[in-house]
Amino acid sequence: MTLQLDHAVIAVADLDAAVQDYRDLGFTVVRGGVHANRATHNALITFADETYLELLAATGEPPIPGAIDFGVLLRHGEGLAGYALRTGDLDGERARLRAGGVAVGEVIPGERRRADGTVIRWKLALLDGGFAPFLIEDVTPREGRIARDLAVTAHANGAWGLRGIEIAVREMDLAAERYARLFGALPGPAAGSGRAIGCVTLREAPNEPAPQSTEALVALQLVVERVQEGRFSPARAHGVRFRQVAAPGDPHAR
Repeated sequence: MTLQLDHAVIAVADLDAAVQDYRDLGFTVVRGGVHANRATHNALITFADETYLELLAATGEPPIPGAIDFGVLLRHGEGLAGYALRTGDLDGERARLRAGGVAVGEVIPGERRRADGTVIRWKLALLDGGFAPFLIEDVTPREGRIARDLAVTAHANGAWGLRGIEIAVREMDLAAERYARLFGALPGPAAGSGRAIGCVTLREAPNEPAPQSTEALVALQLVVERVQEGRFSPARAHGVRFRQVAAPGDPHAR
C-alpha cells in the first residue's frame, strides 16, 4: 500500500476563533497561509508522525479564476470536511486506481503563500469529484508544508498523530470493496461495528449519513499519550469528534 494519511481538513467559520479554541484544547497551532485563489486560508496542527489537521476558513475575498477553490469544503458548515492521502507518485497512483475502476480526476496544481512569503506547491487529484478523500503529492520540499520542529509538533494535550478516519456507511460490503481498491489492500476482519481498511475504519451507522449520501465522515482517530474521556469537546473542536487512541506503550491503553 503506497497511500498514506496526510492530513484531515476541518471547516471553520472564523479562523482566529478556531485557532484559539484548538489552542485551548491543548494543541499547538501555527498559521499556514493563503491559498492561490485567495478565497481560503488555513492554520495547521502538525503531529510527530507528520500527519496534521488543517483548519480551513474563508478569507472573504472573491476567488481568483483558474486556481483550485477549496471553498467547496466550507459549504456544509463547520466540521470534518475532507482528508488527503499522500503519495510520492501521483501519476502512478492515478493509473493504478483508474485501472481498478476508481474515478480519479485530472492532476490539479495547488499552492499557498506562507506569512514569510514562501510559496508552497503541491499537486492533487480528486476521487469521485470530491475531497473525501483526495490524493496529494508535494512539488516543493515536504518540510516547507509540514513542520518537523519539536516546538510545533509537541502538544500540551499529548497528541501524537492521526491513526485514521472513521466513516459511517449505509452499505458495508460496497464501501469495503471501494476502499479495498483504493488502498490495494484486503479489508480487515469486522470488529464490532467497524472494519479497518488502510487508514479508514468503516462503521455501520445507517442513520448518520445524510439521506442523499451513502457515507459520511464521523470521527478522527487521534493518537494520544494518555486517553482521557471528555478531553475534546465537539463544540470547542468546531464540530469534530475525536476518538482517542492510546499511543504504543501507554499503560492506560484500553
